[in-house]
Amino acid sequence: MQPAAPRHVYLNLDAIRGVAAISVMLYHFSPFLADGKVLPSSYLAVDLFFLLSGFVIAHAYDRKIENGMGFGSFVAIRLIRLYPLYLAGTLLGFFYLLVKNRLMPAEYMPLSEIGMQLTTGMFFIPLVSDAYHTIFPLNPASWSLFFELIVNIAYVAVFALLSRRVLTGIVAISLVLLVVASIFAGTLDFGMTGSTILSGLPRVTFSFFLGVLLCRSMARIQGSLGFLRRGLWVEGAILLTLAVFAIAPAGGARIVYDLAAIVIVFPIMVATGAVAPTAPLLSGFYGWLGRISYPIYIIHTPMLMIIAGAGKAFSIDPFAHHPWFGIVMAALVIVIADIATRVYDEPVRRFLQRQMQRARAVA
Repeated sequence: MQPAAPRHVYLNLDAIRGVAAISVMLYHFSPFLADGKVLPSSYLAVDLFFLLSGFVIAHAYDRKIENGMGFGSFVAIRLIRLYPLYLAGTLLGFFYLLVKNRLMPAEYMPLSEIGMQLTTGMFFIPLVSDAYHTIFPLNPASWSLFFELIVNIAYVAVFALLSRRVLTGIVAISLVLLVVASIFAGTLDFGMTGSTILSGLPRVTFSFFLGVLLCRSMARIQGSLGFLRRGLWVEGAILLTLAVFAIAPAGGARIVYDLAAIVIVFPIMVATGAVAPTAPLLSGFYGWLGRISYPIYIIHTPMLMIIAGAGKAFSIDPFAHHPWFGIVMAALVIVIADIATRVYDEPVRRFLQRQMQRARAVA
């Protein structure tokens, strides 16, 4: 039995994750902000999320699993963390379709179809069909959460086998498959549709297990990163995140750029954030960015459908009012995400955690 790892809050990684979540939101809100794509490579934020997830989960749970945390407890903890807001986002998409049926009869969708989308969505069942533009129509961004849960379950299920050598092998094999998939697709922007769902597997396994490997290697490499303890390295990493998302190479360079970002740039950014100190004046802000990152990510697409649909229903052309319509939308989502975290997500998670602790006590 090894002692539990000391509690450590990676505020710098929270900040990077928050900036990435806002970037994804702005990318999806592009039609309401500009004539072209805003931060056109922001789809790579998903790979950054997977990398951060692997790093943070390894830091938080490696020792706990070694000390006896079971499969069921780990999965329950992850579901408590992810499901409340996911459910809220799914219900927002469900509400959107019901209201759309009422206000726009010409685009009526049978209630049986809406009910099927709600049922499959609530149970994380992807809809693998060309009839849908994404595997989770009620909350399109949920596709990455589906893969997140799969890789989380794989991590705890085969934890005893995850030596450094095995992790290196998983990362290497996933990278080869990812290169092949990107050559066929011409990009790394895949995994969210029925036709590309299989390509999403190496996408998540590469970045997640690279994050686990990076976390377990930090004790070895921290000494060589001592120079990061002084200077504005974290702020530089955040600006680099935005720079990566802002650049959009064309043609074959797209594949090389995407792979270079997830293989080289993102691991360097995460290592920098893990080692560099947090400026005291920014610690509260960085913590807040991390706190709202997941809410922003998981509710912004149904909010986009609701707000844009409301404008269409009331004969308001939101595309004719950019960038102001998009700016208001983005600000509104951030405010709603903050409120939802305080009044819904955190209280619900605390309640569920108490119930799980009571169940353990009874057992």
